[in-house]
Amino acid sequence: MAQETLLDYLGEALEESDFEFDWKLEWNKRQHAIELYFSIFAENKENHVVIEDVEGTANEGEIIQFEDAICFFDPKKSKIQMDNYLKAIPFDFKMSIEKGYVDAVLKTLRIVVTEGQSDLLDFATDPSIDTFELNWNDTNFDGTIKTLKDINRYSEEKLIYPKY
Repeated sequence: MAQETLLDYLGEALEESDFEFDWKLEWNKRQHAIELYFSIFAENKENHVVIEDVEGTANEGEIIQFEDAICFFDPKKSKIQMDNYLKAIPFDFKMSIEKGYVDAVLKTLRIVVTEGQSDLLDFATDPSIDTFELNWNDTNFDGTIKTLKDINRYSEEKLIYPKY
């Protein structure tokens, strides 16, 4: 039986989890990376907020969309810009990655995006808030791994990098 790939496992886990945000997976073969993009939205009913992204593009519409990403990459082969991602997760593709670790990433992502959705709504409605960003909390992530291990729900089964 073929070993399960990280790409397949992420896709299935995201489908089954019924996340409250839009997402897409991209396998960036040239950069030796798997990227998980996600988007959240908020209404800008009064259009009192003109939003510029980091590139300076203005969004003056009624819907504010915020997109970010998590990247799984091989530091020996990838040349990614880590600060382009909410979280960049290095792992040796030859050694694989544990399912429990990926599960902790997804659980932490759900928390980050849920809090981020609330913060984005506040940003869209409160003119005193002038910036918005998502924040990954490594302490919470490490705590999630510990909890999964403590309750015997951390799987050490390995997920491999997909083959071309």
